[in-house]
Amino acid sequence: MENEEKDVLVVENQISFDFDSLKENNDEEESSILPASLLKSVNHEYIKEEVLFVVVKSFNDSLVKNLPYLKICGKSMLDWVLLAGSECEQKVIEDSENIIDKVREIKTEKPYIAVFYSDTPLLDKQSFNKLIDHFSSKNINFLQLSRGFIVKNEFLKNTTNIIQGVSSSEVDDKTLMKVDSAKKINYVSNLLFEKILAYHIKNGVIIFGQNTVFIDADVEIESGVIIYPNNVLEGETIVESGAVLRSGNIIRDSIIGCDSDITSSFIDKSKIGKGTLLEPFSKIINKEV
Repeated sequence: MENEEKDVLVVENQISFDFDSLKENNDEEESSILPASLLKSVNHEYIKEEVLFVVVKSFNDSLVKNLPYLKICGKSMLDWVLLAGSECEQKVIEDSENIIDKVREIKTEKPYIAVFYSDTPLLDKQSFNKLIDHFSSKNINFLQLSRGFIVKNEFLKNTTNIIQGVSSSEVDDKTLMKVDSAKKINYVSNLLFEKILAYHIKNGVIIFGQNTVFIDADVEIESGVIIYPNNVLEGETIVESGAVLRSGNIIRDSIIGCDSDITSSFIDKSKIGKGTLLEPFSKIINKEV
């Protein structure tokens, strides 16, 4: 009987997390790939209609096998990059010695093609939009980036030998940093965790001991939740308003009902009902309590 609830608890891919609603504090760095002096205010609606967003799967077996699928904060590196262009038509391709020829094989009528690599998980929607704004406002045919390029489709079709010589010296490549070492993986992980925490705090979640609380990207937490130190929230978990997560919980792919109180428990693929005071050190798997 306990397993009958398994398929109804959490909707697959319930959230597509990004930082659009996160207003950076004055002491936080703005996520931007271009200096403000190069930017022109543009309505970004045209981007989803006119840009094909291409991600090249970049492998590095000497670092970790299946690097594009290495999960950071609950999302694979590939998915983090795809999220930056989530409003556009998207295409994922394998890496190639001549990536321009590989992209040229793609059939599309989109005026612009933006190509990035799966090992740049810091690329976000804001930076992507600003890059496209810069490209279109300068009327550039081809813009070489440290990890990728942007090209006009017509130029790509009609130019057989594209010289990748357009300078990217104006571009701040921080959000296109290539993640190709354990040190960089840890750096990116910490940065994304900090952004996720900031996102939830801004939305009214109280978090004590922030450096001991780990929240995956697809976790949804309502305003008024209190989270104490040493909590791990993974997968597609939902925590409803008024819930209190005391120290020591691991919660994965579950729903925590409003006004519930959880201490030092392991909860997986389960639903904790409204107002439930769960006994400490509980182990709840595939259940509704």
